[in-house]
Amino acid sequence: MSEELFPVTVLDEGQEATVRLLSGGEALTGRLSAMGIIPGTRIKLLRKSRGQIIILASDTRVALGKGQAEKILVIRETRQYEALPKPGQSLLVALAGQPNVGKTTVFNLLTGLSQHIGNWPGKTVERKEGLHRVKDTEIRFVDLPGTYSLSAYSEEERVTREFLIHEHPDVTVLFVNAAALERSLYLLTELLLLKSPVIVAVNMLDVAENQGVRIDAEALQASLGLPVVSTVATKNRGIKELLEEIVKMSKNPQGHQPKVPRVTEDHQDIYLKISELVREHIPMPYTVEWVVTKLMEGDAEVTESFQGIIPTRTWNEIQMLLVEHEDALRAVVGGRYDWIEDATRAAVSRFKRGQVLMTDRIDHVLTRPSTGIPVLLGILAIVFLVTFFVGYPVQRVLESTVSSLGSLVERTLAAEPQWIKGLLVDGIIGGAGSVLTFVPILVIFF
Repeated sequence: MSEELFPVTVLDEGQEATVRLLSGGEALTGRLSAMGIIPGTRIKLLRKSRGQIIILASDTRVALGKGQAEKILVIRETRQYEALPKPGQSLLVALAGQPNVGKTTVFNLLTGLSQHIGNWPGKTVERKEGLHRVKDTEIRFVDLPGTYSLSAYSEEERVTREFLIHEHPDVTVLFVNAAALERSLYLLTELLLLKSPVIVAVNMLDVAENQGVRIDAEALQASLGLPVVSTVATKNRGIKELLEEIVKMSKNPQGHQPKVPRVTEDHQDIYLKISELVREHIPMPYTVEWVVTKLMEGDAEVTESFQGIIPTRTWNEIQMLLVEHEDALRAVVGGRYDWIEDATRAAVSRFKRGQVLMTDRIDHVLTRPSTGIPVLLGILAIVFLVTFFVGYPVQRVLESTVSSLGSLVERTLAAEPQWIKGLLVDGIIGGAGSVLTFVPILVIFF
């Protein structure tokens, strides 16, 4: 066994090691200890990308900056490790979206009986996890509480925000309602600021079509710069394609360049100034874009958290800028809706208004008692008239034809035994002919 210590950053993705020493001083040691990283802890390197290190420690995913990760010194038993077979890929996938967009239906389809339901630590909000295997890839799905934004106004929103930031899923699948695409995409405007791999699942397409809305998935994908999958969860449509896209994105998380929303042009200067002020003070796993946007929104929790992280002098400069631009929230929200409008302009089409109104007018007339009952009586009267003036004459013609056919057969079989004539004339021609004569009336009436 080798006792040589080396930083966790030396590990390759998927490799495991044991923590032996934390060399970053008391502050960093305390922070890492709170996340379960202490000497003796077995850890696994999950991802190294763009200066960010994600490790698994005590069943918890922890995102660290490269500088922080270099302070974690580990040791591994080289020969034993190399003797191990290469494990299958394991993915953590978050299912996010606004309430009632169908993500829980997809979660149930994917995980079936392989579900674990409990509460989030320290919360009363339900936590649902489940497993699904695609070939050699095991996917752990987490069904996040429905939320309209990443501003923590409720326990559900707080849970979703903390998971997406601190657990750092390999892929986040955002479910949107095809019938209300513009509203559903608002959450995406915040997710993109976290710089995590995102797939957009346009669900409830059948509902949208019934409302005269058509979604062009390819056009939407081009507008967003993200993978877009069309699904109808209630009919199990598009689920296979969604799984394939998840595995594909996990293998190349940087393969897409999403178009990220910006604040309105009149506030670009303040946005850039605050970004420069906070850039060197933002700890992982937060992003500068997300923190600056939340400060401009006036998010109480983010403001309180970073007030203790950013130096006092710098913090005072930021507050002065925000006071000078009291409408910063409008700039953030306005920029998001401008981005949504641009993204959906070529992807969403609707029926002409007149076509929809005509259907509504017909329904309005037929479902009102004062007009619906007279219309019903009129339809019944027309059916009776057509039956009498069309069906009855046709019936008389068929009766005459059947009778003539019976007489002809009876004369032809005059020399045959009586039972043969009875079977053919009275049984087959007479019986079947009687039923045949009623067909015109039945067809017209029903």
